[in-house]
Amino acid sequence: MVAVPISRPTPMHEAPTALPAPAAEVNSHELSHWIAAGAVVAGGALMVTGHRKAGMAVAAAGTALALLEEQELVVDWWKSLPTYLGQAQDFLEKVEHYLAEATVQGQRIQGILRR
Repeated sequence: MVAVPISRPTPMHEAPTALPAPAAEVNSHELSHWIAAGAVVAGGALMVTGHRKAGMAVAAAGTALALLEEQELVVDWWKSLPTYLGQAQDFLEKVEHYLAEATVQGQRIQGILRR
């Protein structure tokens, strides 16, 4: 059997020995993140329900608010964008090359089968 200590309640006429900790202050940075996320979700809900223009406007406002709070991240993305575009262009060139080769091989196979 386990013994559990039970504290004695403080009588009403005595003041508590320690004040309760104050509620944590809401960080404005965190609050803006919640507002931005809520706006994006609300915009998505509006678009799903058929209010496309209003949904786009609300989602764009939420996205803009989120981007304003993360300016360093946006600058980093902007600086790395040419690298990503170069990689995408290389990938598309490879796909184009493979499709051209597939077309040539397909024509060869059709020529063989027609004989």
